[in-house]
Amino acid sequence: MTTDSPASADEQSKRLTEVILKGDEIDAAKIARELASGRTEANDVVDTISETMNIVADLHEVERYTPEQVSSCERAAEKALDALRPRLKLEPRRIPGRVMVASLKGDPHAFDKTLLLTMLEVGGISSLDGGEELSPEELATKVSALKPDVVAISMLTSLAAKGLLETRSRLESSGIMTRIVVYGRGTGSLPEDSGTVVREEDSLSALSKIAEILLAL
Repeated sequence: MTTDSPASADEQSKRLTEVILKGDEIDAAKIARELASGRTEANDVVDTISETMNIVADLHEVERYTPEQVSSCERAAEKALDALRPRLKLEPRRIPGRVMVASLKGDPHAFDKTLLLTMLEVGGISSLDGGEELSPEELATKVSALKPDVVAISMLTSLAAKGLLETRSRLESSGIMTRIVVYGRGTGSLPEDSGTVVREEDSLSALSKIAEILLAL
């Protein structure tokens, strides 16, 4: 008589990707919790979730996924992230300063913003949710009003990259020199010389850069 062996971490990771792509919130949270309870580091599970949301973004860009399907996937990814929150390891320490996290028009995907807000919270950095799909004018107005020390912007598309350059121009013309950290695949659309803008590859590297900036203030 034989018994089924437990699913391997690789199999569970693939299953997590599948259920997020289906928008299954319950199973996404369950599998993420199981992975983090085993030998898999919670940070590695976050990588799986982020990579899955990159797939979702790609499917949306080629019109394979509707906005409604994207929203369903994001809700499943956020449930998985919530399940991991107690196990995330980020060496928390209180760092003075405030960070506003937002996204610009052209980037309808909210997960990268949610992920960075979670990492900032776990890492002991005060954060503000600046909103999603803002116009350059809206973002510049919020920065002027809230005066964060750093603005972090998730970026996937070239359209959002254009909006960032306009936002930076608006802020500079108003005499506001708040540091801007952008992260995600869309940063490749920015020119090399982007002034006060710092480009990072993903949420984790953005977090490290933000901490570095705040500690230097």
